[in-house]
Amino acid sequence: MPSRIEIALKPELLDPEGEGLRRKADNYFGIKIENVRTVSIVTIDAALADAQLEKARTEIFTNPLTQISSFSPLAIPADWIIWVGFRPGVRDNAGSTAIEAMEDLLGIRLGKEESIYTSKRYCIQGDRLSEADIRKIASELLANDIIQQWKIYGAENWHPAEGIGIIIPKVRLDHV
Repeated sequence: MPSRIEIALKPELLDPEGEGLRRKADNYFGIKIENVRTVSIVTIDAALADAQLEKARTEIFTNPLTQISSFSPLAIPADWIIWVGFRPGVRDNAGSTAIEAMEDLLGIRLGKEESIYTSKRYCIQGDRLSEADIRKIASELLANDIIQQWKIYGAENWHPAEGIGIIIPKVRLDHV
């Protein structure tokens, strides 16, 4: 069964990637954002035991000094959320590296149909942001539409317990 790990910097630490996005939105488009926090997402599409997943979460994906992580969506305040991930069939280098790390740590080999995918969630705060502003940020600053897909969630349609759900960008071909 697929699992998702969400990883973010501890709340008291500056998020340099989020700060960079805040500045670019202002400098390029005049869009004023109050705060941005980034969440790295690792989606594991493999038949692993809970103990194996927990070991990977704590020993590979999370630096306990600077990061928090969870198998549930991290509760990070946001007026808008942008999710960005690779399209099916696009090579995910970070995902490939994660596979190697997990195989080494756990002493296993993932099956042919098993894989790991990476993506990002941007938690954006700003009381004057419109959906058009957020679409502009997603399409012109965060995602390359040729290789990436993205989704926008407003605070009113974000489900904290569900988050982005499990998104697996696997190519599925039906040959006859």
